[in-house]
Amino acid sequence: MKKLLLLVVFTTLISCSKDELTQETSLDCDCDRVVEKLSFNIPNGNAITTVHKYTTINDCTGIQRESSLTTQVLSIGDCK
Repeated sequence: MKKLLLLVVFTTLISCSKDELTQETSLDCDCDRVVEKLSFNIPNGNAITTVHKYTTINDCTGIQRESSLTTQVLSIGDCK
């Protein structure tokens, strides 16, 4: 009886899968991830305009790009 119980417990443990642990995170190839951000202020009459320049990298292709100056606000790790 003990052997039968051990066999049932053993086969139950073997049949359990751990798919959620072995799944790789899928990469979004349409995402250029922001890895560096440069911000500075430009005086514009009585107002000050903050502009940003971003360095992005595509995780699928490894291509790194630098953006032109923009007023769009992104954080490091965001997709552009």
